[in-house]
Amino acid sequence: MPFDPALDAAGLRDQVVATWSNTAIRSRYPSARDAIAAPAEGFFDAIGDAQAVIDARASLLGVERRRFVVVVQDVLWLDPSLGTPTVTLADSEQAAGGTFIVTGVEVDLEAGTTSLELFG
Repeated sequence: MPFDPALDAAGLRDQVVATWSNTAIRSRYPSARDAIAAPAEGFFDAIGDAQAVIDARASLLGVERRRFVVVVQDVLWLDPSLGTPTVTLADSEQAAGGTFIVTGVEVDLEAGTTSLELFG
């Protein structure tokens, strides 16, 4: 195949780096991705596109999220056709309150209970 300069142009462009860092996350979770010196790679045609992706990533990573397992003393049948199941959790002992996504369901028919894994 003959050399085509138009196809090689993308490899010859100047590198542009967009970054995001959160010192609170870095200090709380020192072994998290944020502690690695090399940035997470992504390849974009415009810096605006890269910044949009970084902003979306920051909105997910920049918020403290927690995981809980809750046992409900009843059998629950969740219908995924109604959308992503969410619950409101209030636990003063764990200082948790708010809406959480149900990420796992385990129904125990013998015991008549349902275990929900919550994330949020």
